Amino acid sequence: MRKFNRIVATVLAMLMLALTVVIAPAVVRAEGVPGDVYTVPGDVYGVPGSKTLVIIMIIGSNTIKINDVVGKKDTSPQIKWGRTFVPLAPIIEALGGTIEWNPSTHTVTIVLGTNTLVLTMGNAYAVGNGKRIPIDSNHGVAPYIQAPGHTMLPVRFIAEKLGASVMWNSALHSVTLVFVKP
Repeated sequence: MRKFNRIVATVLAMLMLALTVVIAPAVVRAEGVPGDVYTVPGDVYGVPGSKTLVIIMIIGSNTIKINDVVGKKDTSPQIKWGRTFVPLAPIIEALGGTIEWNPSTHTVTIVLGTNTLVLTMGNAYAVGNGKRIPIDSNHGVAPYIQAPGHTMLPVRFIAEKLGASVMWNSALHSVTLVFVKP
């Protein structure tokens, strides 16, 4: 029954987000400030009774919106190798996970609930709960460090491995991750 509720909540969240993409151009406005902060009036993303976490990031902007709360980060999402890369730490922290950096092996270990994911900078494979996993179908795509020291990872990989839905808005150059917690 829990799995069914999670599926229903995910479908509802995706439906609401899809409707927002159609309706949002009428209500989304760009503030005329550096970094172009985009705001959507009201809680159009919330799914009543669910544990939904929505993270919105814009290419080239250091602004991050987590469940309608706007914050800043040191680095912004970017497109590299034809993929959208996002900083890992704000996403994992928002989900209540932990990140540990090992400078001698250039690895990042993510622990989220009972799941562990180990990433090595420049390596096209990750290790998830002891299994070797390709990061992307293009084996030239690998996590990297963006100054001033942030791990960047393809957003699709994060979504798939952490159970999120991901949406790209080409008009706003924004990426939206929707997590439905069990």
